[in-house]
Amino acid sequence: MVLHKVFKYLALLLCVIAAGFFLYTISVGDEAIQAEAADLTNDGALQNATLAPMMYLAYAVMAITVGLVLFFVLKGIFSSPAVLKRSLISVGILVAICLIAYFGFADDAVTDPGTGQLVMLDEGEPLTADTSKLVGASIYTFYIVAVLAVGSILWTGVSKLLNR
Repeated sequence: MVLHKVFKYLALLLCVIAAGFFLYTISVGDEAIQAEAADLTNDGALQNATLAPMMYLAYAVMAITVGLVLFFVLKGIFSSPAVLKRSLISVGILVAICLIAYFGFADDAVTDPGTGQLVMLDEGEPLTADTSKLVGASIYTFYIVAVLAVGSILWTGVSKLLNR
């Protein structure tokens, strides 16, 4: 119960700080920030005073949230051997799907099949075979997981209809 109160007051404090930064940004106005951004001769002091603290606050809130989620998820997983076993089985299945997608389906082609020319990346570098294989494996992993998810939803729906 004490931890709940600490988190409640921490959230309240972060809300008050965010509200203060928000009100300060509104008081300065969009026109001043946009004018300073358009002026290439300044050092961006106004933006640093108004927008940077809000960004750092957002980073802090995100880091706290991710940390708490990881803590409680790991605590829940390691609290019960059955939950740990199910989690490890799920991770193993996902790793198996990734390996099947990488070694079974992904292609390491670096040329455009339509033109036969080398595929160039946005940075002006040519596409490497490793990058092509990783991208292909990622796409095929998504497809496999999506098909399994839709299939499990359909299976659950059909089995519920048949059991009535």
